[in-house]
Amino acid sequence: MRLINLVILLLFVSLNTTAKSPDQVRSAFLYQMAKFVEFPDENTKTSIQFCFYSLESGPAAELKSATKLNVRGKPIELVEAKKTWSYRELSSACDITYIDETSENDILSAWTDTIESNMLTVGESIEFLERGGIASLVQEGSKIRLYINKQALEKQYFIVRSRLLAVSKFHPN
Repeated sequence: MRLINLVILLLFVSLNTTAKSPDQVRSAFLYQMAKFVEFPDENTKTSIQFCFYSLESGPAAELKSATKLNVRGKPIELVEAKKTWSYRELSSACDITYIDETSENDILSAWTDTIESNMLTVGESIEFLERGGIASLVQEGSKIRLYINKQALEKQYFIVRSRLLAVSKFHPN
């Protein structure tokens, strides 16, 4: 009986240590997504810029701790965006911008004239997509799912490869 309890305890502990936090999963999604997005000015850049409103928490902190990540031979660069930046300023500085759910309302309200750009915006909620965001990493139970706003995507200058679209859900359907 003790042996069975020990095996169950070891199994539980090993499963518990391999579980990933939502921020770890989102950071992995962001990194993998970048591999399937082609930005028009990518050939002239020395790095791919991932912008976050905080580099100390959320997916940015996870990516910050990873070393030597690159996309198509270019290193990723983490940039701390300012809430005062306009959409145009953000678009010129960032290839991918991640906006966590706590900041969505503050930031999206400033984007009244969302324009076509080379920047992929990624949020955490369906509401983010409804307000013009392009992609969202939505937590559904214990899973994180990638949703794409196809209408907003069609207005952008970058290309999303079909392999990424194949694993995405679309909103609105």
